[in-house]
Amino acid sequence: MLRLVPTPIGNLDDISKRSLDALLEAELIFCEDTRVTKKLLNLLSEKYNLDFSNKEFKSFHSHNEADVLKTISKDTFSKNVVYCSDAGMPCISDPGST
Repeated sequence: MLRLVPTPIGNLDDISKRSLDALLEAELIFCEDTRVTKKLLNLLSEKYNLDFSNKEFKSFHSHNEADVLKTISKDTFSKNVVYCSDAGMPCISDPGST
């Protein structure tokens, strides 16, 4: 299953319980920038006493999407997968996209 997880913009309290649950259940997290997502998860981990240490991260953004899509294995389709943007609702309302 693929879940789109909106990330909080500026205030960690804006993350929903459903988003936290999706992140906790995720086996694979696609993100625009793995460094940004890992930093967010570290902050959420500290604030809510959660453990995100067993996650696999893959960078996925407009500049590498074709290459990443070519490398996705059939096993990926049986995993719990989350896609996070750097901020806001991924792929839905992105003021930086053209």
